[in-house]
Amino acid sequence: MQAKGILFDLDGTLVNSLPAVERCWLVFADRHKLNHSYVLKTIHGRKAIDNIKLFLPNKPESFIEQEYRWMEQLETQDIKDIDEISGASHFLRQLYSLNIPWGIVTSGTKKVANSRFAILNVTKPKVFITGEMVINTKPSPDGYLHAAKLLGLPADQCIVFEDSKAGIESAFNAQCQIISVNCPNSFDNNCMIHIDSFDELVIKKLNENDFEILKSNIAIYKT
Repeated sequence: MQAKGILFDLDGTLVNSLPAVERCWLVFADRHKLNHSYVLKTIHGRKAIDNIKLFLPNKPESFIEQEYRWMEQLETQDIKDIDEISGASHFLRQLYSLNIPWGIVTSGTKKVANSRFAILNVTKPKVFITGEMVINTKPSPDGYLHAAKLLGLPADQCIVFEDSKAGIESAFNAQCQIISVNCPNSFDNNCMIHIDSFDELVIKKLNENDFEILKSNIAIYKT
């Protein structure tokens, strides 16, 4: 299997933003008297605007837009307890040093994504797809297909790192190869490997365009 580029989800994959994400959405749930369990079960891997439309199906577009902007502001400001997934920033710096093409594909808005990515203290990649840039949210393949195109690579030559069911389905639907991060085993049917930390991985450049990723001294990808 060939792989010449890497695409990452952001929340839950590179940064551990789960406490902040759920905290903000529970504020939203209380604001609209929604069931907490239902909200938390639904939100992950989806665009905020799509979640709000789902939760408030009978509200006019003007009200949906108002709540979307309110939620975006809340999430942008709430970065308490957000930190990186172990080894993530070091892994990204390795990609730069090895000249391996990579990018971000997140369902979050540009403001929220920029706020959370900044925690990594890594130069932002040129390919940075946010929720506003695609029509169809995950599990649609749109985001990963668009990102692969911007990298100048076929999607099946990209490795995707994902943590959510919707995200894994999105990458699978785009025909990318998938590594799951901190993801329950029930989500792993379409994944080549599972990691809990980027410290588990070793990446090695083989030539100008090709690389391999190693885990526990066993090559899981080789191009």
